[in-house]
Amino acid sequence: MKHGDGGCKWDFSWSVAQATICGVTKERWAQAGITIEFLIVVRTLCEFFRLRHVYGANFSTAVGGFYVGGALIAVCSCWAGVTLYFFRRHTLSTWITLATIPILIAYKIAVIG
Repeated sequence: MKHGDGGCKWDFSWSVAQATICGVTKERWAQAGITIEFLIVVRTLCEFFRLRHVYGANFSTAVGGFYVGGALIAVCSCWAGVTLYFFRRHTLSTWITLATIPILIAYKIAVIG
C-alpha cells in the first residue's frame, strides 16, 4: 500500500518487474498449463467410463486399454509439470503442456483411430 496518499490504493509496481508473455506472467502460464493437463486426464478417464457404459457387458480391456495409455501419458506430463512448477521452472512447466497436447493428438490418431 502506498503511504501518505490518504486512500486505500494498492501498489502493484513490483509485478511490472516480473517477466510476462502477452501480459501474463510465466507463473500464470504454468498454472494454466497444469490445469489444462489435469482436465485432459479427467476427460480421458471420462471417455473410458463412457465406453464402459456404452458397451455394457461387451466392454473389454482391449477397448479401454488405449484410453488408459493416453491417460498415463497425460498423468505423467501433469506430474512433470507440477514438479517443475514447485521447483520454480515455470517456463519448462509450460512447455511440458505445450508438448503434451500434440503428443496426445498423435497418440489418438495413431493408436486409437
